[in-house]
Formats: sequence, C-alpha cells, structure tokens
Amino acid sequence: MVIGRGGLVREDLKKQYRKYYSLKDKEVALYVLPEMTYLTASGLGARNIYQMYDYKEIWTMGRFINRVKHYTIHQLERNFSRMPLEMEWKDIAQEDSLVPYRAMMAVPEYINLDLYNLTMEDLKKRLGEIDFKLEIANVSERNCAQLLHEGSYESIHLTRERLVNDLQQQGYSLKGDMQEIYMNHPHCNPPEKLKILLRQEVE
Repeated sequence: MVIGRGGLVREDLKKQYRKYYSLKDKEVALYVLPEMTYLTASGLGARNIYQMYDYKEIWTMGRFINRVKHYTIHQLERNFSRMPLEMEWKDIAQEDSLVPYRAMMAVPEYINLDLYNLTMEDLKKRLGEIDFKLEIANVSERNCAQLLHEGSYESIHLTRERLVNDLQQQGYSLKGDMQEIYMNHPHCNPPEKLKILLRQEVE
C-alpha cells in the first residue's frame, strides 16, 4: 500500500496476495487461502484463451473494474490494481466446442453492495441491459493446491495431469473445477512465455 498525493491510497492486490499468486509454484504447493472477494460472471464459449477476452461476460468484467475504480478513488480515496483473470472451464476435453465457464477476478473487500449497485447502474446506462449475472461474491477460506504452467497453452493438459496425479498420490480429494489463473496476458506474450497458475481446491 502506497499513499500518494492528496492521501490517495494505491494498492497492489497482487503484492497483498503474493503468496497465493506466485510464479514460484513450479512444484505442487498447498495453501490455506483466506476468505476473498471476487467479481464473477458465467458464460458459454470455446476454451480459447485468445478469444475469451472478447466474450461479453469477461469484457464487461473489465468495464466494471474500470468504472468501480471511479467510486473507490473519489469516495474512498483508494486506487487498486487489477488482478489476473481466473477461469473455470466446465469441460476441459472440449477445446473447440462451446463449454460453460466461470470467470473470476479478485477485488478488494471494500467493494460492497452499494458500490456494486452504483457501478451496475452506470454500466447499464452505457451498455444497455446486461443479460447475464455479474456479481460480487465472497469465497470462504479454503484449502488449495497450486502448480505453475509455463509455455504454450496446448501443453497445459500435461501440467493439469501432473497436479492431479500428485494430489491423488498424497491422498487428497479434488473439490470443484480447477482454475486457470493467467499471470501474464496471452495477447502480450508469445506462447512459450505464458505463465498460467493452476489452482485446485482439495479436501
């Protein structure tokens, strides 16, 4: 946290949560993630990381973040950094067909219902009616395993298999869908430089 001119607080959420968004997890690592607040949206699309930023749900999430920062800056004097996009693909075997997904992005806990409602009203005035659920959700503390994938998305299945096999050998049960956290932007980096953090809740 950095306090700038006029008392504006600048917050780098990735630094605040650096332990849980680590590029060092090149071996399977286990964490107890604290309760966190997320902006979430669900949709249907091809499991294509180069197209997904154009999906209306994910595109609108970006517009929400840009607009809610207007209120956090002017009402709360807080300017927060954008967190990486996190995706849960419901059917990872179907790369070319449309599959359900849930998109998530961690946000500060002070983005409450009032700020959410103000921002949604602004978006509806600019974009028209939003025909999908875009919401703020608190996710409870949970046990998760993580493993960093480095390189082309075409080989991410190998990293997934490594994470699952390691957890099963240790006696863990998998809970829910695995998340892909895009630690650098697919459009701004060549395939061999991609860094995608895999996160799997366990019990």
